[in-house]
Amino acid sequence: MSDKLLFSVAGARGIVGKTIDADVVTRLTLAFCSILPEGEIVVGRDTRPSGDSLAHSVIGAVTATGRDCVDLGVATTPTVEMITEKLGAAAGIIITASHNPVEWNALKFLDHRGIFITKPVSEKLYDAFESGKFTLADGRGCGNVKEYGPSADDHIRAILDLEAVDAEAISSRKFKVVLDCINGAGSVIAPRLLSELGVTVVEINCEPNGDFFRDPEPRPENLQELAQRVRGEGADLGFACDPDADRLALVDGEGNAVSEEDTLALAVDGVLSAAPGPVVVNMSTSSLIDHIAQKYAVDVYRTPVGEAHVVDMMLRRGAKIGGEGNGGVIYPALHPGRDAPLGMALILQLLADRGISLREQLEQYPPFFIRKEKVALEGQFSSETISRLAGGLDPASIDTQDGVKACFDDGWFHLRVSNTEGIVRVITEASTEDKSLQYQSRARDVLRASWADSKP
Repeated sequence: MSDKLLFSVAGARGIVGKTIDADVVTRLTLAFCSILPEGEIVVGRDTRPSGDSLAHSVIGAVTATGRDCVDLGVATTPTVEMITEKLGAAAGIIITASHNPVEWNALKFLDHRGIFITKPVSEKLYDAFESGKFTLADGRGCGNVKEYGPSADDHIRAILDLEAVDAEAISSRKFKVVLDCINGAGSVIAPRLLSELGVTVVEINCEPNGDFFRDPEPRPENLQELAQRVRGEGADLGFACDPDADRLALVDGEGNAVSEEDTLALAVDGVLSAAPGPVVVNMSTSSLIDHIAQKYAVDVYRTPVGEAHVVDMMLRRGAKIGGEGNGGVIYPALHPGRDAPLGMALILQLLADRGISLREQLEQYPPFFIRKEKVALEGQFSSETISRLAGGLDPASIDTQDGVKACFDDGWFHLRVSNTEGIVRVITEASTEDKSLQYQSRARDVLRASWADSKP
């Protein structure tokens, strides 16, 4: 675990009571409000136990600057994003550590569009936080706290109104789905959305009480209970999201937990089949996206890891769909932000249109074996040194826009320092599992050699 507050382009996160507390959250909020134009601030949170008290600190700080605060209470990250834009607010603040364990929490910052702030804005925020130069209310007094009750209703209606979602077609398939919201913010919206789509929903862990019974990251190794329940219920598939419901993972009808990389691939396939257009994903996302895009003769653009980077490129390229291979689907026709409930609707639409099961659809794709590993930092991470060492493996190309990604004829490896944890992420992919393991071993060797090389 990190012993310091972690800053990224989206915000700041840490361990509650150690690196993030009421004082830190108050100063972060005051700093953010101090660099914004006039206007109210929308605030929402996930369900982790520390969220309520930290929300009070955030709301208190917002109103102390003379601004009104719109308190959504427990709300998914995409819901806060959409309501920030809908209300014409100056900005939004989401209290969530997303996939991190329950002892973590964070503030994520949105601009007036409901999109994560840019790097220049995050740097201004950090400078204001460090300097302690905040703009507080003058003699006119503090701002007011408002509530906006229909936020989940608005989110659900916006998904149902999408041209890409045909509720009648989905309902006619009579899907049975097991839903695992890890007792997070998705619990307040996902069950209702699926019911509106005519799906029979079996809920597990859908109480918004913050009891994270498993590792919050929606990856196959953390979905054993969901897989078992899908088999036991004879369901068509299972959905699992993380605590703030911006990432989605799947279990097929046979009870097999599916790679979170397939979430985005399925959504991209479904959307492009009806309306082809450019796709934007991050550097660590599976090459399956390139395969699908080639089928529809559209371009794929890759960015550094992080939703803010992907969204910026999507808006600049006019992307039809995009996201991140961690289960994050971004569909600008709804809103340019990762959205697990949206991903559920798009994947059900794909299966309904093609009249096949999730397993049958996945079997139509060529094999891509991706491996994701976390390695503790043991030395300086030098992209220059790693690139030089990786060059000795004779790659076809090396990309250094986010760590180092070395691409070969039959696979690739990507080494980068995490934005959300104090570790190095080692991601590898190849057409066979053995080759993926080989690239993983090469990547580890390069990383360790770079550390040895940096020692005096």
